[in-house]
Amino acid sequence: MRKLIFLILLIAGVASQSTAQNKLNLGVGYFGENGINPGALIEFEYEKFFTEDFSLPLRADFGYHVNSDFHAFTFDIHKGFRKYYKSGLMIEQSIGFGIIAKRFMSDYFFMDKYAAVSVHGNKVNIGLMPSITSGIGYDFSSEKDHSAFLWIRPKVYLDLSYRALNLPYAALQIGFTKTLKTK
Repeated sequence: MRKLIFLILLIAGVASQSTAQNKLNLGVGYFGENGINPGALIEFEYEKFFTEDFSLPLRADFGYHVNSDFHAFTFDIHKGFRKYYKSGLMIEQSIGFGIIAKRFMSDYFFMDKYAAVSVHGNKVNIGLMPSITSGIGYDFSSEKDHSAFLWIRPKVYLDLSYRALNLPYAALQIGFTKTLKTK
């Protein structure tokens, strides 16, 4: 029932004329596969507001992380929602789809801890990467038009070129986002 109410409110918000502003944001952060394998993340975001405290951001993430078995470059597009509170707190959720390029450190075959074997031929593996991301953050700016917030986002994603659907990856993203332009 709550999902139906949320869907009706979302459709009403999208269909209504909005006087709220839209923002172009830039973010940087830590991308850690399983929370511990280090990496970096750069994001570009277009945030369309429907009310002063509710938006539907469209985000492009560029990431890199190092695992003990491979190096990975990722690019994904996320679409979701973000809810702001008067205290400065914000929550968000998004669905993403992108690509992942892995360079394995073994010669020809790779076997992970789940006994999944990959024949990579000592070249880069490129695969599709669907994902789900949740997040919580805090806006430190005192200006309404320009936000500057810290966030933490747990992420679950798949590498469809390598692992089956029942073996997703988990990542932890921690970062900072700043508004570049307000329309």
